[in-house]
Amino acid sequence: MDLKKLLGKALESGLERWAHTELDSVELARQACAVIRDYEAHPEKYSSPNAFRSSFSSLAAIFQQPRTPEAQALFREEALPVLLRLYDERLAAWSKVKSRGSHDSQANELLFALKIFALYGVPEGLRRIVEAARLPLGPEEHLWPVVFGALVEGDPREALRMGMALREPLPPGSLGVALLDMANTLAREHGLLPHLFDTPEGHERLRTLLTDTNENYFFCAHSAAASLPFLKAPGPLFALAQEHPDLPVRMEAAWASARLGERAGLERLVEWARSPMTRYEAAKYLEELGARPPPSEPPELDAMAEMCHWLKDPSELGQLPDSIELYDHRRLYWPPTRDKRDVWLLRYRCEDADPAEGVGMVGSVTFVLFNTTSADMPPEDIYALHCCWELQQNGDPRAPEELSVAAGRKLLGFTVH
Repeated sequence: MDLKKLLGKALESGLERWAHTELDSVELARQACAVIRDYEAHPEKYSSPNAFRSSFSSLAAIFQQPRTPEAQALFREEALPVLLRLYDERLAAWSKVKSRGSHDSQANELLFALKIFALYGVPEGLRRIVEAARLPLGPEEHLWPVVFGALVEGDPREALRMGMALREPLPPGSLGVALLDMANTLAREHGLLPHLFDTPEGHERLRTLLTDTNENYFFCAHSAAASLPFLKAPGPLFALAQEHPDLPVRMEAAWASARLGERAGLERLVEWARSPMTRYEAAKYLEELGARPPPSEPPELDAMAEMCHWLKDPSELGQLPDSIELYDHRRLYWPPTRDKRDVWLLRYRCEDADPAEGVGMVGSVTFVLFNTTSADMPPEDIYALHCCWELQQNGDPRAPEELSVAAGRKLLGFTVH
């Protein structure tokens, strides 16, 4: 069965239909609550072997749909007690399973319900989040950051109170790193202390993260470095972060030291802001610190930095290029945005990529038309193809059906060969 048919089958089930329905009135919310109560009484009616997710996950997803305060209040009063009971039943069943694979689908379903409890913020649900972290429930599953993120969005002070209940002992694995990220957010964005890892055990956990040589876990070291300005005595940990083999970790350490008033950290960030490879991130740190990045010299430095940032995204090239240089810059009328603007073409080289060389555009939508444009094409042809592509992305009626140099040149007012 193809994807569209499979999705169609999933949406035929009552739960999935409600999970995709915006509950913008009390009447709709009341009908959804009736479905939720019926599920508790007759769960066998709602099983669907073709659904993308379990019926329990589909049920929990409905709780994200109330759009008005009245609908949310109705769900909190009539539907949430049902979800709490169903969660307890499934948690008891999960606890009896002795062996689990690397991915625990049942734990993920329960974590999704914990996210709902975090969103609604009722004491009964919040208590279950702390209890689940203490078990621990799925300590390596990817939904724990989502649960903690929902807590912070709802009530940062309540999130800190719950975090304090988990700091001794700290939870293990990825769950512990998710708690660290929450503690960093509470301190950095909300000014809420004490930091949850500012304990002897917390410092030792941070040291472990900063000395792990596995490149796949350098992101954990980055989280550890982000905590440093919020600790009472971070000195030994600073040395580990500043000498870390991963550049993003060293940049975070420089920001941390600059936040504490150390001139050396600020100077390192300024120096990184002079390179197209690191300017984008360094400038963000400097702006957060209330400092101005150095001027864009040469003038194309900001455009090159934007392209480097885009290229290293995992969904694009996935790494920084080995080199980058200006290919073309001009100010022209850009049909997709219907205005005059500066646009740049940047030529980059990356030995590990295929092809090793390419040209990307900055000035409207930052993008590289991989395998469509190349460094030996005239700049006008590259602009023409980007113009067509952007019009297509916008659903603009002026867009040609296929990417076309001739069509793009005509739109831009260039000579058509």
